[in-house]
Amino acid sequence: MIKRKKLVIFACLAVFSFSMLPFFSTFAEESATTPKEKQDSISTKCSSIKQSLKRVQNSDKNTRVSLGSSFQTISNNFITPLNVRFLKNNQFNSDLNTTQTDYAEARTEFNQLFISYSQEFEELLNIDCVNNPDSFYHRLQSVRNKRTEVAKSVEELKSIIEKHVSTVKNLRNNPRSENE
Repeated sequence: MIKRKKLVIFACLAVFSFSMLPFFSTFAEESATTPKEKQDSISTKCSSIKQSLKRVQNSDKNTRVSLGSSFQTISNNFITPLNVRFLKNNQFNSDLNTTQTDYAEARTEFNQLFISYSQEFEELLNIDCVNNPDSFYHRLQSVRNKRTEVAKSVEELKSIIEKHVSTVKNLRNNPRSENE
């Protein structure tokens, strides 16, 4: 059961991490040295930038569905049932309870951050980068920041899941000493 859980976690994280790579490498317009060069570069490459952004957006939608589904599965099939089982056996475990609460809060935060990121991304795609390269660039920077926040929330969820796995292993090895 733990091996299956780890497989689900790492598959989700790999999908999300790899989907992030094209976004950062494709739009690193940092090679332009002056603001004018950046503007010109964005204006000239506008259509190809937008096409690439749309591909990233589609990839993100698929990743979001995969992550959301995996996070839901982890909650419904692993974290919650174990806590319910402990409660039914009158064995409250504060570590498991805290993990479940932290996980639920982190999932909610992930969902909110991803929605905000998606909205910001959509606004970016609506900017005319030929005529408004500065606005486009600033919005792109904002989208990058939102994307970083989403990635951090995924890492937070991963950390909570790892803590849960560790707690379960400790309970398996020391069933009486970990219960309150």
